[in-house]
Amino acid sequence: MMPGWLLLLVALAYVGLLFTVAWLGERHPGLAQGPRLRPAVYALALAVYCSSWTFYGAVGTAARTGLGFLPIYLGPILLLLFGWRLLERLVLASGKHSIVSISDFLSSRYGRARGLAAVVAVIAVIAAIPYFALQFKAVGMSVGVLSGQPPAAQWFVDPALYVALMLAVFAILFGTRRIDATEHHRGMVLAIALESLVKLVAFVAIGLFALWHLPGTDDFTARVAAGLHAFTAPQLPAGFLAQTLLGFLAIICLPRQFHVAVVECQDPADLQPARWMFMGYLALVSAMVLPIALAGQAMPGADAMSADSHVLTLPLAHGHEWLALMAYIGGLSAATGMVIVASVALSTMVSNDLVVPLLLRRGLLHHGADIEQRVLLIRRIAIIVLALLAFAYHRHALGQQVLAQHGLLAFAAVAQFAPALIGGLYWRGASRIGAYAGLLTGALLWAWCLLLPALLQTDGAPPAWMLDGPFGQRWLRPESLFGLSGWDPLTHGVFWSLLGNIAMFVFMSMRHRPLLQDQLAAADYLDPYAHRPMLAPGGWVGKVRGSELLTLAERILGEQHARRAFQEYASQQQHRWEPEQPADRALVQFTERLLASALGAASARSTLTSVLRGSGMELGEVVSLLDETSHALRFNREILTTTLENIPHGVSVVDADMRLVAWNRRYQQLFDYPDGMLYVGRPVADLMRWNAERGEMGAGDIEAHVERRLEHLRAGLPHVFERVRANGQVIELLGRALPGGGYVTSYSDITDYKRVERELREVNETLEQRVEQRTREAEAAQQSKTRFLAAISHDVLQPLHAARLFTSAMHEGGDAEEQARLASRVDASLRAAEELLDGLLDVSRLDAGVLQPQWSDFDATELLRELQAQYAPTAAQRGLALRIHAPEVLPVRSDRRLLRRALQNFIGNALRYAQSGGVLLAARRRGDGVSLEVWDTGPGIPANHLEQIFEEFHRYDQPGERGQRGLGLGLSICQRISAVLNHPLHVRSSVGRGSVFGIRVPRASAPLRHDTSPRMAIESHDAALHGLRVLCVDNDPEILAGMRALLGRWGVEVSCASTVDDALQLAGDGPEVLLVDYHLHDRLDGLDTLDALRAACGDVPGALLTADGSDVLKRNARLRGYRVLTKPIKPASLRAFLASVRS
Repeated sequence: MMPGWLLLLVALAYVGLLFTVAWLGERHPGLAQGPRLRPAVYALALAVYCSSWTFYGAVGTAARTGLGFLPIYLGPILLLLFGWRLLERLVLASGKHSIVSISDFLSSRYGRARGLAAVVAVIAVIAAIPYFALQFKAVGMSVGVLSGQPPAAQWFVDPALYVALMLAVFAILFGTRRIDATEHHRGMVLAIALESLVKLVAFVAIGLFALWHLPGTDDFTARVAAGLHAFTAPQLPAGFLAQTLLGFLAIICLPRQFHVAVVECQDPADLQPARWMFMGYLALVSAMVLPIALAGQAMPGADAMSADSHVLTLPLAHGHEWLALMAYIGGLSAATGMVIVASVALSTMVSNDLVVPLLLRRGLLHHGADIEQRVLLIRRIAIIVLALLAFAYHRHALGQQVLAQHGLLAFAAVAQFAPALIGGLYWRGASRIGAYAGLLTGALLWAWCLLLPALLQTDGAPPAWMLDGPFGQRWLRPESLFGLSGWDPLTHGVFWSLLGNIAMFVFMSMRHRPLLQDQLAAADYLDPYAHRPMLAPGGWVGKVRGSELLTLAERILGEQHARRAFQEYASQQQHRWEPEQPADRALVQFTERLLASALGAASARSTLTSVLRGSGMELGEVVSLLDETSHALRFNREILTTTLENIPHGVSVVDADMRLVAWNRRYQQLFDYPDGMLYVGRPVADLMRWNAERGEMGAGDIEAHVERRLEHLRAGLPHVFERVRANGQVIELLGRALPGGGYVTSYSDITDYKRVERELREVNETLEQRVEQRTREAEAAQQSKTRFLAAISHDVLQPLHAARLFTSAMHEGGDAEEQARLASRVDASLRAAEELLDGLLDVSRLDAGVLQPQWSDFDATELLRELQAQYAPTAAQRGLALRIHAPEVLPVRSDRRLLRRALQNFIGNALRYAQSGGVLLAARRRGDGVSLEVWDTGPGIPANHLEQIFEEFHRYDQPGERGQRGLGLGLSICQRISAVLNHPLHVRSSVGRGSVFGIRVPRASAPLRHDTSPRMAIESHDAALHGLRVLCVDNDPEILAGMRALLGRWGVEVSCASTVDDALQLAGDGPEVLLVDYHLHDRLDGLDTLDALRAACGDVPGALLTADGSDVLKRNARLRGYRVLTKPIKPASLRAFLASVRS
């Protein structure tokens, strides 16, 4: 035996060691915080679950019932193996809301229900007192066994009293040093981890010692097998399933386990490795229970001993007092760890959920007082009171009952938190009323079926009413409620308490659906894995200054801690801390979260509400502001909000008090509300007044507009209204009342719809007029076509008729001079017909859009000189001067061919109508362009004819020299060329003095590079073509005869063929030039025929003769290396081509 003073000295030394470890953990926060050590410390801290019940009571249960000890280990292992996600959800959700206890968790989950937190705190305290007493009884029993002294008769000499006081002091020193309960108690956790390690080493050492002393004479393996058979042969003991369920729920429902596993968890990632370590810890401890129980039963006189003390008596019986002392330290460690952590957790719940709210309600605690010291004092007093109550229960209520019964009693009590806790994590329909009803029902049934029988059966036989039922109602007997008998008391009590709890929780939640604020508060708990950004600063600005909020936090949290927290908040928001500025919405909500970490959610709200109310704010504004602490951070995760934000219509919802409760971004955009103007609880009258001041509601008195619309909303009458805003936007308002009060209005931008509707109406109204207009246009086009054909037939027949008359006169004979004059007239008539047809082709091409501009940079002055050289003989023949007035070099950008054609028409008209004087070709710079003009001294054009001269076949009545008149197509062609090139035309005329026709051309962007090589002169004499061999291919014999006659005069040797085969036979004669018509109506067209002839006679120059002037044909001919001569072919163009070949 050991003297009592030694045991007391060992206990003091061990507690001193714990003090040292805790002090080191507090002074050095980084101690054991590495990525490998932190999960291990966390896992060992979770082992606070293994209290003296598991250290002593498990062995006693194994000795009495065999495998009856196993559920207390099996339940947690099953949770960590299959339900660890439940624990992870608790950690994640608690971290987001600064949860400090299980009561705070349930209160926050169900809309910050202060009453619910109080109910949970009361149940937890009632359940903890028997559990505390169990630890004190274990310590007292261990001292009695080792010292050989009987239990103390006097309470003041009971060692359990001094152990209780020492542990209370330890919890006060290292668990209530700071008011912020969410700050991790690293020193305390490190001390608890050491305790778990000590009790594990001690228990394993006793277990190995027991294995060595197993009863029997056989070898070691046989003795182990015999021992296992002795424990496993009987059937499972009564209450096995109920105890397993309680062990499963205890990991999340015991206040001390919730505190260590959830509140003290520094990183959710630590949970994954820690759960495997903790499962190994439990498996190792449970494996040692059976050997200790088997060896203890084999000791002499074991029947007279308490089976719970086998851990101590086994080494004593074999003379190993040092091992018994180690077991004593292990048991002391198991008890101290549980009491310390449970004291801290329960004191936080008592102060935050019971005492502080009561003091705030009575006005005994307000923000002007030194709240920090008062709250810490309340927690310290609570720890001492809990320890003394448990000691009193140990002295007067426990009697001689075994340890395991009191542990299971506490487990059954805290198991009543499970339905509301688990339901709150997974069931969206769980309501505050359901949680209240379930908890109260389960607690009452637990007290009736389990607690009351345990208290009344302590000192002897139970009272008669427990056997017969109160008032003779046997169906109300505590241990056979509603006539259910045959079950052990624990299973019976757990069944009825949890059944009643779950039934009332589900029934009342379905009957009373959760409020909107409760649904919003539940978002982070139902989906704790979702990322929700913090609320941005700004928006609402109240009358409370930041310094006032800091002062409030300093009185509750302490000056240093509060100032550090506010400075960190300011740095996170990336701005300087300015205490004298009005506090914005985000700062108020941050302050509430900070206070909640010390006082709990409900008390923090009450404290902050009093501050805001004292600043002059209305209660509705305070409530809406504080509600956003838990609502606004997760509002965008709600299904309703997601839907509202993704519809194209604006939506606003007001409650029965005409305050804004919901809206979407489109609503804010439609009415251009500034950021921060919309917030939950804002009177909708403010928004109406703001819109009215901007003219959104039309003219009239603003207050009258607002009042009229408020009356309409209060009446709840549905309405559809279209509002036309000042900017022309049309908004459709569709409103409808909400059940139970309130009003929802949708706002749709129907501007486009109204515009389309208006356009359709206009189209329908003018459809008949448009049909009539189209009919008139078609008739006018038909008449124009008729006039056009009549003009063409007349103008084409006129020169042909004249040529026929001249040829008839030539046929009748005459002298040579007369013949030459008639030939000249025939040539002029045919030239006029050719010009007419050429002009018609140009008009057709321009109208059809087949002539595409070929843009290039060239010298406009050079172009004018070429035109001067071309028309100089004609001007000299008519006695007119043709001059140029232009700069030496004038770069322009245009299509040279089309521009030349337009200028040719201007010059041709000028020479035709000018009877004396001359014609001037001028080029003038005009801004960023060049004006190319043709001046003449003709008769001039009256002003009323200037707009008509550009129409087809319109000619001024004044004839030119020798009675010549134009065809009426030249200026029309010029107008079409101007449209294609985007070169504007201009004309000025003075009757009797002359006219000016001009076209404006853009300048070139870069200077021209001039070719200084002299141009090759084209031989103009017929002798230059003498002896040239030409092969002509055409299917028209008349054209071949004409070509033979014309080319023969020039001294050219002509070979003619009317088919492709004839041409290929003549190719052997070695022609030097090939002239081939395009439309041969043979097996090959003109281009393919040229290719075939080249293949037969070598690389010979060729020209394609065609009346098809399309760009596609010309491009294909150029790609094959052929020249295109457009019919009717001008002799000068043909001679120039042949001369270029000869040269």
